[in-house]
Amino acid sequence: MAYNKETYKKAEQELAQRRSRALAEREEHHRIAVEAVPEILEVEERMSSAGLATIKALGMGAADAKEYIKKLSKINLSAQAQRKLLLKNGGFPVDWLDVRYSCKKCEDKGYVNGLMCDCFKELLTSIEYEKLCSKLPVNDCRFENFKLDYYPDGVGTSPRKRMESVLNYCKTYAVDFNRKSSSLLLYGHTGLGKTHLSLAIAGRVVEAGYGVIYSSAQNLFNKLEKEKFGRSDGNTEENILNCDLLIIDDLGAEFTTQFTISSLYNIVNSRGLEDKSTIISTNLSPEQLLSTYSERIASRILNNYTLLRFDGTDIRQIKTR
Repeated sequence: MAYNKETYKKAEQELAQRRSRALAEREEHHRIAVEAVPEILEVEERMSSAGLATIKALGMGAADAKEYIKKLSKINLSAQAQRKLLLKNGGFPVDWLDVRYSCKKCEDKGYVNGLMCDCFKELLTSIEYEKLCSKLPVNDCRFENFKLDYYPDGVGTSPRKRMESVLNYCKTYAVDFNRKSSSLLLYGHTGLGKTHLSLAIAGRVVEAGYGVIYSSAQNLFNKLEKEKFGRSDGNTEENILNCDLLIIDDLGAEFTTQFTISSLYNIVNSRGLEDKSTIISTNLSPEQLLSTYSERIASRILNNYTLLRFDGTDIRQIKTR
């Protein structure tokens, strides 16, 4: 999963807070228990002494150390059992002094034996989804609420039949998404559901644990330009070139300049060379893409992307009738 640095940092901070809360809770539990049952401190002193003695024993000869460590282990286990009995007799649960980590597997550290824990992966996914939803109407644009009724039906390949095929393709694409999935070009007139299905794909792919960046072409190029010429800080270029799925919405609506053309070429070419998935939606036809952008950009998109044509009548106009 390719998430940006900010997402990893936020997840690491959350894990650190979880661990800190768990340790603080344990300290408070210990204070309460010792206040009620002071004998616990004496038992814990024996446990501590046995632990220190075990460390020292590791420097002894192998034969002598083995028997001594075995003896110390029995002392420690006996002390632990006695502490649990004291807790029980004092009216506390026997696990009252255990540290209650959110994740017992990694103890809220995020890694187990050098491998990322499932809890860390789930946290990264949750943060990405929340970030996506905070900026875009992801929950309003799901596959389940994409209505084919808005598209005219008729004999032959009607707009409704075409859009049913497009919808099914997008569903399958989202469910089967992996780091080697193909790139898509969603094209057709305005108001035909390109943004809706793009967001539906984005939501499903993020839920599956992949890093997704979604942006309108205009906002994306504006951010790149500001960062390029020092008018704002950020690492947008690095993020969009490395994320698992990049979705550029409404290509062609931006103010076209030499910078935007150069930036688009860099995105399409760089991600293409790395076999990274990109989805572009546009109101432009393939012929208009050729005339609006350079041939080396248009040819890479038209030859290497799966083209999905959206057909029908502007849904926004239908809804206002």
